[in-house]
Amino acid sequence: MTDLSAHGITVGLPTGWEGRVFRRPSAGEVSASAADGPPAPSGEVTYAVVHVATIPLPPDLGDFGSAAVPDLGPNDAFVMLVEFAPDQVTQPLFARSGVPRSLKADDFSPQVMQRRIEGQAGCQIFCNEAGRAFCLYVVIGAFRTRDRTVPRVNEVLAGLDIDGAGASAASSAPSTTSTTAPAPSTTVPSPTTAPPTSSVAPPPSTTAPTDPNPAP
Repeated sequence: MTDLSAHGITVGLPTGWEGRVFRRPSAGEVSASAADGPPAPSGEVTYAVVHVATIPLPPDLGDFGSAAVPDLGPNDAFVMLVEFAPDQVTQPLFARSGVPRSLKADDFSPQVMQRRIEGQAGCQIFCNEAGRAFCLYVVIGAFRTRDRTVPRVNEVLAGLDIDGAGASAASSAPSTTSTTAPAPSTTVPSPTTAPPTSSVAPPPSTTAPTDPNPAP
């Protein structure tokens, strides 16, 4: 198990997973790594993003990983945790307390996808923890194999730790990226770049998430 820690978030990487914890740089700020992407427009504040997947993660992914999701094989998964502005914590959409550390196979549905991909399924949960607002979005490569894929996702969630130091308050903390041994079903995604956009207000909980930083 490899631990990643940055911006008040720590996540453990089981064998076969790759991940990073980062924050897109604000205007005029130098990024900690190439994976952080281009700076946000002037005046916009950026917050923490966690990407953990069983496939290689290309740089400059949108917050909800739209460019990498099509490369998930039937036994693959992509876990994304996206932080929103602190004032969202008191909004009804984020009323659920605590990022879940365990999901059920029945929590996943083909209808909960940012972009519908045949055979895949997603799970989306808006919540708050440690005074911070988050959207947890998980995509599995095949709905039919969810009974064996979701327990692997839960290994990642079980190793998640969040403290009250938000990304904007820890801007000097470097982003972290790490890879464990490759998963058997790994497929290499095509290189992609994402335009320099930043987080917007989250969508209603009954719809798939809108990627604040979409890939072209």
